[in-house]
Amino acid sequence: FYSSLFFTQQTELRERMQSVTSLLTTPRAALVASRRPLSKKKSCCSKSNKSSSGVGGIRRRQRTTRSQFVHFNVAAVAAENEEGEDEDDEEMFEIDEGEFIVEAFDTEEELSAALCLEVFENAKACIEDRGAFSLAIPGGSVAKALKGLCELEDEGLDWSKMHVFFVNERPEEQKCYNLARTTWVDEFIAQGKFKLENLHKVMENAEDLDGVAKDYEAQMFALAEDEVLPRDEYTKAPVFDLILLGMGADGHVGSIYPNSPQAKDENISTNVFAVDMPGKRTISMSLHLINQADRVVVAATGAGKAETVKKALEEDLEFGELPGAMVDAFSTIWFLDLAAASKLSSVQDDE
Repeated sequence: FYSSLFFTQQTELRERMQSVTSLLTTPRAALVASRRPLSKKKSCCSKSNKSSSGVGGIRRRQRTTRSQFVHFNVAAVAAENEEGEDEDDEEMFEIDEGEFIVEAFDTEEELSAALCLEVFENAKACIEDRGAFSLAIPGGSVAKALKGLCELEDEGLDWSKMHVFFVNERPEEQKCYNLARTTWVDEFIAQGKFKLENLHKVMENAEDLDGVAKDYEAQMFALAEDEVLPRDEYTKAPVFDLILLGMGADGHVGSIYPNSPQAKDENISTNVFAVDMPGKRTISMSLHLINQADRVVVAATGAGKAETVKKALEEDLEFGELPGAMVDAFSTIWFLDLAAASKLSSVQDDE
């Protein structure tokens, strides 16, 4: 039962996109589809646990809401089987289905600028709200896009309260860590904005990948005491404020590959795992951990990913077939350039 709260059925993803009516032609065009429940049962939370705050209409939930979803769903199912259900009690709860948004940009450069703005707006909202901000980033083009953070007017934001982790990393090469350092972190440090110890590095012990994964998870757990990276009450998983993902042409995110055991893993205790394959010796966040986040942005650019984007957003898929399509945080945002969005039905209808 519980796993259905984290992995949205592919038919629901397709139905989301059916409500999209048009593609706007502004530089930051937006396709907005109504968010559907995380399961076929009601996804509810008490009004006291519903949160909407921050810059630019950023929607947030309190850290306990995932477990609140579970507890209330169990109670709701039981209530439906009892006669004489008290309608007044139902009024204490309000549907809060989060949000699912797809945005298309004219160019990859505009998408990159939007990623930086997303980080800034979320950082500002979280630091103002509770004095801390937790971010997870990948490598590749998404990581390179963050160079634009150095050019933002940050309005005196205290970036020292930000903690950064990596969605996946190669312990032997430290590829993501080094890329972050060279693109924006070193400049932030030089300007006195950021502390290097808040860039959480994966152990370099390549002999014991499982040990490296456990150590990285422990680094996350260590931040729970100060409420920098709180843990969900039910699953005990860390709850990130924002996770950025890049989706590959095959649909992978992080080191979660199509039809792999990790793509089909429904174990809620798996937060960080090791991949020990030729040419792919990495550690990675699990889909379970990714889907615990308050907000996740999935980015895809280029015509080479257009078919995969269409499958992820419009087609029925087998469980584990396309990891990018399984991303389902409280707020899930897709950032596409027009080339990657080109095969979506709404885009073709607009042409």
